[in-house]
Amino acid sequence: MKRAIVAIVGRDRPGIVHKVSRVLANKGCHILSVSQTTLLGQFAGLFATNTPENVSPEDLSGALSEELSDESLSHWVTAHDDASESSQPPSEPYVLTIFGPDHPEIIPEVTKTVASFEANIENLRAVPIDDGDPFVDGLGSGGPDGSAAVPDGSPVGPQPIALVLEISVPVTVRQGVFRQALSLAAEERGVEISLQHRNIFEAIHRV
Repeated sequence: MKRAIVAIVGRDRPGIVHKVSRVLANKGCHILSVSQTTLLGQFAGLFATNTPENVSPEDLSGALSEELSDESLSHWVTAHDDASESSQPPSEPYVLTIFGPDHPEIIPEVTKTVASFEANIENLRAVPIDDGDPFVDGLGSGGPDGSAAVPDGSPVGPQPIALVLEISVPVTVRQGVFRQALSLAAEERGVEISLQHRNIFEAIHRV
């Protein structure tokens, strides 16, 4: 069988996964994996499927259009290229955590550093932290209105932010150099940063 990737985006409501999976099942597709999330009331989902040889991405797209026509959901279907998986270099899984005052430049600057080492971001979560959270201690007084502040003291927002990135780092990357580059990027933005192998990260957080 062939494989395809189906992407669904739109206003969140009950029944989206049911309707999409029903369309795929009716076309003889077997769902291999699903990744979904909701953000600001919007649903986003990726479905990886096995598809019969006689079912094209256009066939799936047409069936989804018919089923989801009244749901205000956008969808996209593409054939999966197996070569894209085999072309990835050998890598190790790491978890990169960032914590500090929110600023528009944090994500682009840190991810620029990650990309410069050919490391691939597989998952990213950004979570605002409440002022009462114990992890907020030590961040400083922030701006004059109590908001968080960048190193020059200008307020940027009412809440610190925590970022968690799951990344694949090529085995050829020198860990010391990578960590130093990340630390420099974090220092420039006034945030704390930590890089741990995923096995270590998961073992610590199980405890």
